[in-house]
Amino acid sequence: MTLAAIEKDELTGLYTRQAFYHHARTLTNFMTDEIFNIVVLDVADFKLINGTYGTKKGNEVLIYLANAFKYYIKNGLLTRYEGDQLLALFHSKEKIDVDRIENNLNKIMEEAPIPNIRVKLGIYENVDTSLQIPIMCDRALMAVKSISKDFKQNIAFFTQEMNQKLLAQRQMENDFKDAIKNREFVVYFQPKYDVSSEQIVGAEALVRWQKEDGTLISPGLFIPLFESDGLVVQLDEYVFETVCRFQKDRMKQGLPILPISVNLSRASIHFSDVVQRYVNIIKENEIPFGCVPIELTESAALYSQQILEITNQMVNAGFKLHMDDFGSGYSSLTTLNELKFTTVKLDKSLIDYITKPREMKIVRQTIDLGHGLDMKVVAEGVETKEQRDCLIEMNCDEIQGFYYSKPLKQDDFIEKLRA
Repeated sequence: MTLAAIEKDELTGLYTRQAFYHHARTLTNFMTDEIFNIVVLDVADFKLINGTYGTKKGNEVLIYLANAFKYYIKNGLLTRYEGDQLLALFHSKEKIDVDRIENNLNKIMEEAPIPNIRVKLGIYENVDTSLQIPIMCDRALMAVKSISKDFKQNIAFFTQEMNQKLLAQRQMENDFKDAIKNREFVVYFQPKYDVSSEQIVGAEALVRWQKEDGTLISPGLFIPLFESDGLVVQLDEYVFETVCRFQKDRMKQGLPILPISVNLSRASIHFSDVVQRYVNIIKENEIPFGCVPIELTESAALYSQQILEITNQMVNAGFKLHMDDFGSGYSSLTTLNELKFTTVKLDKSLIDYITKPREMKIVRQTIDLGHGLDMKVVAEGVETKEQRDCLIEMNCDEIQGFYYSKPLKQDDFIEKLRA
C-alpha cells in the first residue's frame, strides 16, 4: 500500500486527520505570505439520516458532500475530520464572500441524495498560523457548534467572543471538583404556594454557584455546560444530598416538613445505579421519600421503554415524580399517560400569555387534563396578580414564581416558613 493511500480516508478520499495536520503545517510554514482560512462542514442530525435511510445511504451522502467540498474549495487541503465533519484549510487573496458561500451551500443541500438535508459551515477567517493546527481547527468547529441548534442560520464565523466563552467554560470545568469539595454550589429554595390558602406548601431546590471570592456564576452558564460534559450527574446528586440533609435537620428539630423537589437531569436519569444511589441517600438521612420529590423535565422524561423502567424503579422505591416544564416544546400525552407522575408543572412560557383568550383555553384544558389523570398542577413563573387570578379561576393547585417569592437562600427560606 502506498503512503498516499494510507493518508486518505477510505470512504471519501479526503485526507485523514493526522495526514491533514502534517500537510497543513507544511503548507502554512511554506506559504508565509498567504492568508489562510479554515472551513468546517457539518451535517445536522447525521445519526438520524443513518437511522432513517440506512448506513449505505449515509455513506452516499458523505461521498457526495466530499465531492462538493472538493469542487468548491480551491487552493487547499481537505480532510474528513470527524465522522460527519469535513474540514478544509485553503489560501486566498480575496476576502470570503458570504453571499457566494451561502448560494453554494444552498445548492449543495438542494442537490443532495436525500431531501431536506441540513448542512452548516463554521469558518475561521484569516487564520493565525502561529497557532497549532488542531487549535486552528477548533476555532472553526467552535463557530459551527454555535449554530448547531439554530434552524435559521447555516453559516457562522469564529469570533474572539467565542474563544473567551470557551476559555471560561474550560475554567468552570477545571474548577468544578474544588467547587464541590468547598461547597461553593449553594442551594436556593423557591416556595410553592397553595392557590386557595396562599400558604407555602413546598419548594423547588435550585442551585447557584458562589465562588470563594464572592463571584456569582449564573446557572444559565454552568448548567448547560455541565449537562453537555456529564458533570451535571455529580451536581444533581450534590443538590439532592443537600436537600436531604436540610429535611433531616428539620425533622430533628421537630419542625414541619414540606416537600422540596429536586431536579434530575437527562444525564443523571441514564447514569448507572442512579435509583439505588438516591435511595441510599434517603435511607442514610432517615427521611421519608415523599419529602424530596424528583422533578424531570418533559424533554428528559420523553417516553421510551428505558425511561419507563427507570421511573418505575423510582416510584416503586417510594419517590414522587413531578413533570417539569410541561408545555415548553416536547409535551407528550403518551408520557403523561405512561409514566407515573403525581404532579405536572406548567412551564412559564404557557403562563406568560395566560390572560389572552387562546392561551387561557390551552392552560385551562391542560389543568383539566392533569386533574383528570389524578395529578396536581403547579404553575411556574407566575409574576403578576392577573396571572394568579386566572389560575385561581381555573382551579390550579399550586403557584411558583416571583409574584409570591424569588428563590431564597436557606436562612431566608426558613425565616419565611417561620413567618
